[in-house]
Amino acid sequence: MIVKKCNTICSWILIIALIIHISVTVCFLFTGWYDVDLFIETSRAVAGICMLHICLSLAAVFFLHDGSDLGRYGRYNLQTIMQRASGLAILLLIHSHTRLFSNFLYEWLPLTMAGKVHVFVVEMIFFAVIFIHLVFSFSRSFITLGLIRTDVTMKRLDITAGIICAAGFVITFIALARFLVNWPAA
Repeated sequence: MIVKKCNTICSWILIIALIIHISVTVCFLFTGWYDVDLFIETSRAVAGICMLHICLSLAAVFFLHDGSDLGRYGRYNLQTIMQRASGLAILLLIHSHTRLFSNFLYEWLPLTMAGKVHVFVVEMIFFAVIFIHLVFSFSRSFITLGLIRTDVTMKRLDITAGIICAAGFVITFIALARFLVNWPAA
């Protein structure tokens, strides 16, 4: 249980770091204001905390066999499957995300229309997966720390997390679309 609690605290710190990183990025996408050092530092903080979260998550799944009995928990099965699938998808997409931003943002290269569409699609899939992971993980983190005990409270937290994540997705969608429309064409 100590590993799960440490992972939960790590995930909350990761959420704070992500909010800062996403806020800096959205500010850049809307205003064009750009500070390379701030981008790099927020990215490194997110990456470091994320690595710790991954290690703790893997330890909980493989060594503590957390939630391995999928027939036992009824409706929690979908949440567990979505949480793990979205976590894996984040791992698969993170390289594309960092590569896209380092290639075209840091070098300020013009993009073809196909390049803009590629960046937009890959980034929006990446953002969607992150928000999905947050939605399916948030209330469970409160359960792990013993802060909530009822299904009603859990449902309310899930709905709140869903609304916040949907709003975050819409904001990043608009910011990235606006940014790429204004990006110089090749």
